[in-house]
Amino acid sequence: MTVPATTRFTGRRRPADRPVKADPRVPQAAARLTEHYFRAMFDFGILSTAGADSFKHMLLGAAGGVVAFGLLLTYLYAGKYAMLAVGGSPERYRLAVLGDDLFIVGLPMVLAAFITLLVSDSLFPDERDFRILGPLPVRRTVVFAAKLRALILFEGLLIAVVHLSLLPLVLLTSVGRFAEQSLLSRLIVWAITGAGASLFAVLAITAIVGGATLALSRSRLRELTGIVRSAMLGLLVLAMPFVLRLPHFGGAFVTRSTWLWFVPPAWFVGLQRSLHGHEDMWSLQLAGTAIAAVASAAAVVATTYAILFRHFEQLMLRPIATATSSPEPNRTRLPIRTTPAFRAVHRFVLLTIRRSQLHQSVLVGILACGVGVFSPAGAAIWVPFGVMFVCALAVRGALVLPLEQRANWIFRLTEDGTTRREQLRAVDHVVTAFVVGLPVAASIPILWSAIGSRALVAGLVVALVGLVFVHAVLLDWRRIPFTCSYLPGKHFIAHSLLLGLFAYLVLTIIGAGLVRSATTGALPAVLIVVSLSLTAIFLRRRRLAAWSETPLLFEDELPDQRQQLWL
Repeated sequence: MTVPATTRFTGRRRPADRPVKADPRVPQAAARLTEHYFRAMFDFGILSTAGADSFKHMLLGAAGGVVAFGLLLTYLYAGKYAMLAVGGSPERYRLAVLGDDLFIVGLPMVLAAFITLLVSDSLFPDERDFRILGPLPVRRTVVFAAKLRALILFEGLLIAVVHLSLLPLVLLTSVGRFAEQSLLSRLIVWAITGAGASLFAVLAITAIVGGATLALSRSRLRELTGIVRSAMLGLLVLAMPFVLRLPHFGGAFVTRSTWLWFVPPAWFVGLQRSLHGHEDMWSLQLAGTAIAAVASAAAVVATTYAILFRHFEQLMLRPIATATSSPEPNRTRLPIRTTPAFRAVHRFVLLTIRRSQLHQSVLVGILACGVGVFSPAGAAIWVPFGVMFVCALAVRGALVLPLEQRANWIFRLTEDGTTRREQLRAVDHVVTAFVVGLPVAASIPILWSAIGSRALVAGLVVALVGLVFVHAVLLDWRRIPFTCSYLPGKHFIAHSLLLGLFAYLVLTIIGAGLVRSATTGALPAVLIVVSLSLTAIFLRRRRLAAWSETPLLFEDELPDQRQQLWL
């Protein structure tokens, strides 16, 4: 493949007969690039300056929340260890410490892997970096080194915050009456093994993402890298309930259960015990596995960086003609009577979700959270509304994130009051498909297994409740998806959680009550179906009428900002 000269880095060696002079600009360029890449990990490349500042404030609040969570864990565990110190035995105490060590090691691993996956687009230099920096006198080694330094700084900051929040819990588990090691020895070993475990999590995610990038870079399946990342994100979310149960597996560690070989935190607890002087073969084998895992992941990451460093043009840069090729035909089935404005926005939304790895990650990640939370629910009637609530959060969270903030001038110039209703009706169509279609399709088999043929009536009621709930999801919506700036953390985190919990309780309690009433007889079913249908129709017409009169939003607003009433 022929690559334009402007995309080539000045990374070639000089002839041997020419003296090499040190360029004083190299350290300055490296520092600026490192700062640039480090800042990019906080805004994902889509936020405006105000949005990036808001996101940083939200991260500071989240860091405070993590520390508060660690203190809460310490408070909850204090009673447990007080009981073990008074009425327990040395064996029970050691089992409890083993289980808690699994948890203390496993929780930072999952969090580190989760954050690394969220910033996976910034793990390696991409095509945009090379096309922008190509004409500049910047060596390729400087770019790769800056990217690597920014990643180390970001992950090091994350690992330090998480481990700092767990320090009180480690101190609590280290000062008991039956403690086997001194406090200083236990803290040093925990710092080494905890950092090693988190490092393995970061390297493992980086290796998987790098391997997928290399394997799919020159094929037509390049978009599958986003699916791979979304699948890993879902698996990490589903792993959180298992991590919370790690404190109960101290007995399994003592009995040397075989399945612990597939639990990475157990490897590093084995390494921890080996460093403390335990010479049993089980701990030594787990310690060897931990060291081999870290070395293997580091080797894969180093190999990936080396291959990209040497063959970036052949692997990652696509011909310019690819970017200007004709768009794919739209095979999405739309309603028969649609306008060009409706079709344009509808296709724009679906293609963005299909191609954008960030928006896929948000959508799949929140859905995975819902599956992990509501899959063990006891009452089948409650499950559809839990899934519906999570689908609403997922689709709204994905649609609110901008794609390319600097390109929204196209939508600003083409905004027209005569087409605004059709544009936003396309958004309503997409949201309804997610909030109503997906939960109903997933809940019908569950309802059928629980209440038999009455599941058809229950499914109809669930769909109608969803149509009413769509109005709440789009209550203040005034934007074409992906075209408006976004200010994260506009509300205090605790306030948002309480408001979301209240909305969830209202939806599930009212929805489950309507389903139970509709399945008791024909007359209640008819009354409920008619009432919900009329309510959904009224709210939808009111929503469309409001959209016709209200201008689109292209700059996100804070809650305390002055609002124009458009009277």
